[in-house]
Amino acid sequence: MRFLFCHDNRFVVDPSGKVYSTGEFSEEIVRRYESAFDEMHIAGRQQNYRPEMHDRLNLLLSDRKRFVALPDLSNIFTLLFGNGSAARELEAAIRATDVVVARLPSEIGMLAAKIARRMGKPLIIEVVACVWDGLAHHGSIVASIYAPIAYWRMRREISRSEWTLYVSREFLQHRYPSYGEKVCVSNVQIPVYEPGILDARLKAMRGDEGTLTLGMIAALFHKSKRVDVAIRALAFASKSAKNLRLEVVGFGDSTDLMALAKQLGVEDRVHFLGAFAHERIAGWLDGIDIYLQTSFQEGLPRALIEAMSRATPALASNAGGTPELIAPSWIHNRGDFKKLAEQILALRSKEVRKTLANENYSRAGDYVAEVLNSRRSAFWQKLLNSHGIASGEV
Repeated sequence: MRFLFCHDNRFVVDPSGKVYSTGEFSEEIVRRYESAFDEMHIAGRQQNYRPEMHDRLNLLLSDRKRFVALPDLSNIFTLLFGNGSAARELEAAIRATDVVVARLPSEIGMLAAKIARRMGKPLIIEVVACVWDGLAHHGSIVASIYAPIAYWRMRREISRSEWTLYVSREFLQHRYPSYGEKVCVSNVQIPVYEPGILDARLKAMRGDEGTLTLGMIAALFHKSKRVDVAIRALAFASKSAKNLRLEVVGFGDSTDLMALAKQLGVEDRVHFLGAFAHERIAGWLDGIDIYLQTSFQEGLPRALIEAMSRATPALASNAGGTPELIAPSWIHNRGDFKKLAEQILALRSKEVRKTLANENYSRAGDYVAEVLNSRRSAFWQKLLNSHGIASGEV
């Protein structure tokens, strides 16, 4: 049995035909799906491969025949008039598959859901973020105008969904209700949950006067991640404390952001490290003091949960389902860099950071792999049983 995963994510195909992700997906996620659906195929956008990327990529598929490369369907022309060749290619891929998984928001996911429903294929819709938040805060006039239309389209699609998986507990369910079978399962899970992680964090914690490293994970081509807010907060907080620095992990061009840092006088304290392969993330998180999540759009932020699982004190915006994870005292309204700066200064206290380390590590226990896998697998198995489809070991 094969299934097709459909999303606007950019995937990378190297000269040998292997398919990679720039960080959001990993082999572990492929294995998770294949435990139920046997053979994973992917439909998404293709990003050009460059040799210098190689050590920062996560291998997903060893055969490019299992990857359907589609163009960007989010441009104005395609939204107005469609893309016939892309639709035909996606139709052929869906016709050859047994189950379709459409991750929303994404135009490829929306098109796949429409085709799968027309063909009568078993369809799961994964709701991972709010399209309204993403477009309304994109920064362009066109995106702002399209935001209510995209919201209506996505809300309508999910209302028709017979099988819906939400990554949040409440936020996305409220904005995009489904009246079919549904389950709440985060798309991030913690593989290791050991007391030693918390103990190591507390033991290594720097004193109040030491240099504090703020860290965040953000693909720089996603404007909704708003690294600029973190830089502004750093600059504002640095008026009162000179012992702060910011590290940013993620693909993308940092030229404009470094120009902002220079304009604000903190260019020597802002460091863009590029993308890391997933197995390097835990070690990096262990080396920072405070994790920042300044997004304007989120479902339930994967990177934040990973940081919490490493007992990292964290500050975050009120985007999406993020307030489901962090106490109100450490949440700032989207874009409020002054409030974020105030919170950063409060976390100079070692005792405050110890308290947050304990709280975050405890809350991350809700996202242990064993717990989420059981919930997700039961949902998948119920869908397969309802269609009379045999599965592998789930």
